Amino acid sequence: MKCQSRSRPAGLALVPVLLLVLSACLPPSSEGLSPQPGSGAQTAATSGQASPTAGDPTAAQPAGPAGPAAPQADAPVVRWIPIGPVGPNDPTSGQRYLLLQQFQCDALDRSIEGAEDSAVWVAGAAVCRAVLSGSRGDWERASNAVSAMPRIPQSQCLEFRVAAMSASLVAQRRSNPDSAFKVEPGLGEACPRQLLGLTVVDEQLRPVPGTPRASGPSSGGTIVRLDGYYVRVGEVMFDGVPADVEFVGDREDYGTLYLRMPPAQGRKSVRISVTDTVDIAGSVTFFYDDAGVTPSPKATGGGPSTATGTPTVSVEATPTASP
Repeated sequence: MKCQSRSRPAGLALVPVLLLVLSACLPPSSEGLSPQPGSGAQTAATSGQASPTAGDPTAAQPAGPAGPAAPQADAPVVRWIPIGPVGPNDPTSGQRYLLLQQFQCDALDRSIEGAEDSAVWVAGAAVCRAVLSGSRGDWERASNAVSAMPRIPQSQCLEFRVAAMSASLVAQRRSNPDSAFKVEPGLGEACPRQLLGLTVVDEQLRPVPGTPRASGPSSGGTIVRLDGYYVRVGEVMFDGVPADVEFVGDREDYGTLYLRMPPAQGRKSVRISVTDTVDIAGSVTFFYDDAGVTPSPKATGGGPSTATGTPTVSVEATPTASP
């Protein structure tokens, strides 16, 4: 019993010592203290907020110029030139058109160095750069290039479409000077291959005015121009049958085709169609009409009378487009 009474005070005396030892192992309390940089208290105080890192900007950066690949959400939608039809092996105008369609602005510029017909392609390349960069300076240069374009006849289908597209985009830019464009591909085909008309021309290949249909004497010899759009004509068909025809002038890809009509051989008319590297729609009709070859009235005032045996044009002059 005496031993038990002496051990109880000794055990009680060790309790403060144990508490002191344990308190030394605990982290110091942060209650009522200012957190130090890098301390766990700062992390706890900001746990509900995203902490910026050293590389993060402190403010949102302004968006750069929007090109076809990065338009603004509310940007005006514009249409780029549609497919040609053209291919890498096509002549010069087809190759240039393909470069522009694919936004290869610099390659297009290099392809037109020193070319006499470069004005419309210079404008196209300038508009191409302006659309990609969105910069005010590029748009000013594009506007100047479009203003310098000549009038393009619609018969030059690829150039006509480039001129029209370039002028349209410059006009839309003027209406929306602070907007970047959202560019989408053009719809359909730029120049569907088709035969649209037949024009009688003289020996200098100039249209001859006159009657509303293409006609000539049954003896043959009338020169006609095939109007429409075609690239690489394979065969000329008379009434659906390949014909051995006489071509007049140069025969080049994308070039205008002229034929000298053969004798009638009993026919009153002949339906003309052509084949191309792809299907080409349409046909035109030439009429053999000896009655249509009439002398012109005598000139008044005693002048000499004149007569013409050349039949006349069946379609009006091709319209032109101004930038």
